[in-house]
Amino acid sequence: MKKNIFSNGIIAVINERSVYTVAATVKVGHINEPKLGIASVYEKILMLQNPDVQTVYGGTITSYLTGGATKEEAFERIAELANLIKKPILSEELLNDAVTDIIRHTRDRNVLPRRQLKLLYKHTAFNGHQVWDTDAYIKSLLSITVADLQNLHDTYYTGRNLVVSFSGKAETKEVLSLLEKSFADIPAGETQKVNLPEYTGGYRELEVEEPRFNRVLLGWDVTGLSNVAEANVLMSMLAGRLDRSFVDSGIDATTEVKIAGYYGCRTLRIAAECAVSFEMNRMLDVICRNISRLKNELASDRRMETSRNAAMTEKLFKFGDPEAAAVEIAWQLLRHGEMYDVTNRITATWQVSARDVQDIARDIFSQPFTCVIYGKKPYYNENELIEKMK
Repeated sequence: MKKNIFSNGIIAVINERSVYTVAATVKVGHINEPKLGIASVYEKILMLQNPDVQTVYGGTITSYLTGGATKEEAFERIAELANLIKKPILSEELLNDAVTDIIRHTRDRNVLPRRQLKLLYKHTAFNGHQVWDTDAYIKSLLSITVADLQNLHDTYYTGRNLVVSFSGKAETKEVLSLLEKSFADIPAGETQKVNLPEYTGGYRELEVEEPRFNRVLLGWDVTGLSNVAEANVLMSMLAGRLDRSFVDSGIDATTEVKIAGYYGCRTLRIAAECAVSFEMNRMLDVICRNISRLKNELASDRRMETSRNAAMTEKLFKFGDPEAAAVEIAWQLLRHGEMYDVTNRITATWQVSARDVQDIARDIFSQPFTCVIYGKKPYYNENELIEKMK
């Protein structure tokens, strides 16, 4: 992958793949939007104008994705996507349609405990005093004007805040020429800075009278992590061990270990869920025991081999998906100015040792953690969890 920079500051990236994908990623999301909810409203308005475009949005970016079955169709999508980015229709009618849809969707999801727990997690992890206020969010949505949308467009949808990418089998020069022709007349604008929130961590409960299941989200800040290959192996190892440990403990649980992005930051997050017929503390014991094991025991050669293989497979799978790759590449470029070499990352993964995994486990799990819980009481408090993870 090689990045190319146009005269107006746009970064263009081209990858040769079998699937044709076109993407444009803008450096604006819910953390750096000038008005609460406006990034989502703007994104929805663009989707109403072109249903063939999909979106992926995060804390500091919004990605617009499209493509075609052939090179010729993909080239047509480049022009269509460029026009959507450059000259969107910003009308009262579309604004009302977008706001109405988002409000309905917000209210529908507001009663879902998994959704509420996820919101509680991110607001606890970053600037832990914050509380999600659905009514305040809806009130802000209703206050957005067409002038607000135009100001967002003029400020953020500019060359210095934009990454465009193309994946497919085509001559690089031909693709670059078309991308530049389509996007070069976008004003350069000013690079918009993002002030990331402070990671605080914390412990909170989502309390209800009759919980439908037990669920916990546990996380640690890894935004500034540099030795990522070691962390990837650690996560694969933890995921495998949790699956086995829950089976051995006789608990029917679903688990997930992933990097969760919020507000442009990233956390290593463990999610675990089981029926209320199982004691919550039994599930927490399994998680804490495995975290403690990562910090205090060296993994066997066999465990290292399977964990490295799983980490490399996950990385290959991620970058084998052109849409996921486009979003990750754009985020790296807009955040760091460079994209890591995937081949080098995979090579580094194979060289990770058991000692490396133990060291990175101690680094990550010694930091303040975030814990949000939904389920049947009793369950451990914050200090009890700290003791159990030592």
